[in-house]
Amino acid sequence: MTKENIHKENLSIVQKLVDIIKKDNLLELEYEANDLKIKVVKNMRIPFSKHQETIVSMPDIKDDKKETKIIKKVEQFTNKHPGAVNSPMVGTAYSAPEPGKDPFVKLNSQVSKGDTLLIIEAMKVMNTITAPKSGKVIFIGFEDSQPVEFDQLLIVIE
Repeated sequence: MTKENIHKENLSIVQKLVDIIKKDNLLELEYEANDLKIKVVKNMRIPFSKHQETIVSMPDIKDDKKETKIIKKVEQFTNKHPGAVNSPMVGTAYSAPEPGKDPFVKLNSQVSKGDTLLIIEAMKVMNTITAPKSGKVIFIGFEDSQPVEFDQLLIVIE
């Protein structure tokens, strides 16, 4: 079997695992056969943005050692980012003033200091979260009506 065929077969296996995770709503899935070991984990807290990349590790086919190659480095936003807007409380995050309305902000939208970014409902109280500074929204780390934790990264403004 050629390297190209092995690569295509491995990609096919990965795609099937991702499909199983989506279909069965699993959090993680592992597959192991011969020298191939794949672990697929669903990231529930922070969705990927266009500014992030993923790490892909696969056995080096040229030699028999179980070395892996890092194809891309991860550039992931954290709640320590200088433009981070973190959740000040535990609650449910809402991206719009009411269901069916346009969201307060979208990816790449410009905001001014004091603009409403989202609402967090905690103990039946609606808490408005505002922009601490003016800039461009480059990351949104929550989905509408999603539960959020204290200090969870919600938005990054640059």
